[in-house]
Amino acid sequence: MTANIAAWFVPKFEETVKHHSQQLTSRLGDTVAGGGTFIGDKVYFPRMGAVEAYDSPAFARLILANADQDFIEVQASPKFVAFGLWDPNAAKYSIATAVEYGKSAAAAIRRAEDRVIIEALRTAAAVGVPDIGGTNPVPIHTIGDYNTVASMDDVAEAVAVLGSNEAFEGEDVTIVTPFRNKVQFALDPLMNSNQVKNNLPWNDLNWRRSQQLPMDVGAGGVDLFVYARSSVVSAYNDEMTKIDERDGPSLTDIKGYYVQVGARARAGEGIVRIKSKANFQLNRYPVQTQEVAP
Repeated sequence: MTANIAAWFVPKFEETVKHHSQQLTSRLGDTVAGGGTFIGDKVYFPRMGAVEAYDSPAFARLILANADQDFIEVQASPKFVAFGLWDPNAAKYSIATAVEYGKSAAAAIRRAEDRVIIEALRTAAAVGVPDIGGTNPVPIHTIGDYNTVASMDDVAEAVAVLGSNEAFEGEDVTIVTPFRNKVQFALDPLMNSNQVKNNLPWNDLNWRRSQQLPMDVGAGGVDLFVYARSSVVSAYNDEMTKIDERDGPSLTDIKGYYVQVGARARAGEGIVRIKSKANFQLNRYPVQTQEVAP
């Protein structure tokens, strides 16, 4: 490997990875809570029950002594991303190439965090979320079935379920759907119906899409999720470990990073699963009109 590549290609690659990792968030990373602390290969997230304000300081101290709180321990998953710089291609590398390599590495890290968050949602749907201070699983609320395409009525029901719990009042709420479902929702006439446009329950949702959502292959269905920000936690180790080494006797230098990522659902009451048929024909229902006499 020529010496000049180490002098300019590698620094530009590292600068691009760090810049994009710090300035840009993953598709789902900004929809969940953080607050994790890394200790070795594990990350710990705080969890508390609904916190209330009290008029009496003495009463507040009594309640504080009995407040529901614990820590969630999550095994952090190592995620590797690396590129090989092959000696015979030394003349083909440039600053522009280094930037593209760096963007690709940063995007891979962001997608890794998304997959960990989706896995946390899948686990919550499959086995529930343990209650505070115990191991009793709290099942999340489920709407719909795999034989029917999810509708805006299902989304409205999910919003109503979360809204009935005051602990999540005023929080950001996110809905994650496959792209086909998102297109189907957008075609629904109610999405842009003028007479109720300012009072639609899904107007305040953060809409996100992902093709990595859990699929039920046998039933031909897919899980959509609606969740409050504080009900899911995620963190990745900001101290990215650099990979910079010669690949044994080969003609390749390995450049890249690995990070640790951990996510977990911490409040089953704040997550709603919507079951939907995965494959279906896109269609737009006709809007009912009324003729006006001249």
